[in-house]
Amino acid sequence: MLAFETRYAVSRGHQLQYFVRTTDVRKESRHGGSAPLIKREYPELACYNLDQAIDQAKRSVLESDKNIMLQADACARNLNQVRTKYRCWIDERGAFNELALA
Repeated sequence: MLAFETRYAVSRGHQLQYFVRTTDVRKESRHGGSAPLIKREYPELACYNLDQAIDQAKRSVLESDKNIMLQADACARNLNQVRTKYRCWIDERGAFNELALA
């Protein structure tokens, strides 16, 4: 069984996987400056490559209700390491923001 697990880890583990992670990051109350954040995470959406992940992240945020203050990250996973490559979000004014990350 150990040989199978090792082969599986080698064949599947080194493959770079791209996905979009979407989170609702609105504050509990918009009137209180120190109100705690409510973070609701949505299921990850698998993508074929980074460009598709970035496009999907933008689409998810731009098509969402502006009051939700959605944030979407285009990420890459290699083994157990996840790196966020791109982030976009709706701010408290309802404006679209984006940031490319290294």
